[in-house]
Amino acid sequence: MMNNERGYTLVELLAVIVILGIIAVIAVLAINKIIEDSKNQAFVANALTMKSSAQYYVKDAMLQEKVTSKITYKELIDAQLLEPILDPHSKTIMEPDESSYVLTQGESVVSICLLGEKYNLCTNEEGKKEEILFSTLSIQSLKKN
Repeated sequence: MMNNERGYTLVELLAVIVILGIIAVIAVLAINKIIEDSKNQAFVANALTMKSSAQYYVKDAMLQEKVTSKITYKELIDAQLLEPILDPHSKTIMEPDESSYVLTQGESVVSICLLGEKYNLCTNEEGKKEEILFSTLSIQSLKKN
């Protein structure tokens, strides 16, 4: 006598595998977007860290009766007010140079130009090089090089 054993057919198993595959693709795409957004937020946070360091630099310069209107990333590193910045997109240390800087007006740090390997905070909506005001700084300010 044969027992009537019931199991899943090949078509049912393939349908389940296809559905799981679709769910996996959606999850991977969502996770990649979250990772990219986190990298963008980290780049903007680096700019805000640079602003804080520049504020200390300006106050020190005022005590020494020096006038500063532009403070470069290199100057902040040399003054030991800032550690070298890790570019979150390329995962490399940004070399201290004159291309990244903040602009000041008196005691206030007002705008930034931060150039990473793949992205920058130094381009306006028309694609021209222009410092980004800290009052308008956001993830939307970030542009590809």
